[in-house]
Amino acid sequence: MIRREFSIAEGTILFISAYVLSAGLGIVRQALFNAEFGAGMEASAYYAAFRLPDTIASLISGGALSNAMIPVLLGARYESGDAAERRLVNLAATTLTVAVSLVVLVCIIFAPFFVRFVLAPGFDAETAALTVALTRIMLAQLALVVLASVAIAVLNARNQFLLTAISIVTHNVTMISGILAARFIPGVGIYGPTFGVVGDAILQLVILWPGLRANRFHVRPAWDLRDARLRRMLRLLAPNGLSSGVNYAGGIVDTAFASLAREPGALPALFNAGLLMGVPLRLIGVALAQAAFPRIAAYAARSDWIRMRRTVIAALAISLILAIAVALTLALTGRTLVRLLFERGRFDAAAGDLTTMLFVVYLAGLPVYVATEVLTRGLIALHDTQTPLVTNCAQLAGRGALIWMWLEPWGVAAIPAAFAITSALETTALGAALAWQMRQRREARDARREVGRVEG
Repeated sequence: MIRREFSIAEGTILFISAYVLSAGLGIVRQALFNAEFGAGMEASAYYAAFRLPDTIASLISGGALSNAMIPVLLGARYESGDAAERRLVNLAATTLTVAVSLVVLVCIIFAPFFVRFVLAPGFDAETAALTVALTRIMLAQLALVVLASVAIAVLNARNQFLLTAISIVTHNVTMISGILAARFIPGVGIYGPTFGVVGDAILQLVILWPGLRANRFHVRPAWDLRDARLRRMLRLLAPNGLSSGVNYAGGIVDTAFASLAREPGALPALFNAGLLMGVPLRLIGVALAQAAFPRIAAYAARSDWIRMRRTVIAALAISLILAIAVALTLALTGRTLVRLLFERGRFDAAAGDLTTMLFVVYLAGLPVYVATEVLTRGLIALHDTQTPLVTNCAQLAGRGALIWMWLEPWGVAAIPAAFAITSALETTALGAALAWQMRQRREARDARREVGRVEG
């Protein structure tokens, strides 16, 4: 069962199920955390400490590393066999572990400076000291996150999605255990969920490792920075990681403009609307694109442009149909959903109304958001990560300009509206770039075949 290859439809269903179950555990985790720590000093230190390690971990495990590795792994296997693929895995695991460990060491050394002057300058001395200690503990997980991400890339490249999905489902298990430890074991306190974050990385690696062994991968230290395939992977990884950084910058831009909006409670409403928006985006766009990507990359590695084009078009069609249906459904039921999930305590009906309005504006762009997930992976399959980075930067710049022009007359609604419009333009550019590149490569292949036929 570990080595079973799933179809795109089966993989999509598997990932959707995993994300839904993980979201359920996330709700349980947050409810337990709120009940145990509330909004006091320990909670403030934990949330602040979580920011730096989570950002670095997201750049590694949020798809950047897997997306960069899969096309190169498949190319190595088709060009030179399994031995070349295994060597590349060892090189990638060693090189990235060393690099991330050096980054972690620097972050641990400068954690007091970062907390005091960048992350939480308003904290008192006691809270700042606790934040530094928690940050250093959570940074320890990052080397394990690298190894887990390499394992995910290996398994997903073979369409073996089962263990990857299980690792998604169990994402919050150790953190819940840490919170329960804090509740029932005296003296554990906020260190319970903090060590739970590290335990999550360990558990994920434990789940994924049997998949590597089942495929006869034995990860060992290997070092050769001159290896052509390793360099190719790193060239794909750098723009991919920067694109993830641009997405984080987009959140900062939205937050800054929301703080200037005329509506009271604009920022909490925008945060909650974005939280709701992330659910269908992950369940439709990310799940389907993640399941389709290995086959798209495999067809690209074999220069099978006809099948690659068909697979991309099929993935786009399915994701767009689902996105339109879900967007219409959520637009009609959004107010009830917001009332059930958020309206309690100091989050009153007025805040619910504003959240619903922003959520509906976000939903207008859901089809293009999910299409972007598919198209971006199509370009990455062609070893092109520069185009998504360029369009992502252009989208962020255009988004900022539109919000700046529209914030005064439209209020906070300018933020999701600008995001939807610039995302539509970005998706159009990505689609055109992907179609052009596939056509160019198909014509080049046909020309080579014609030359070979004439010479023969």
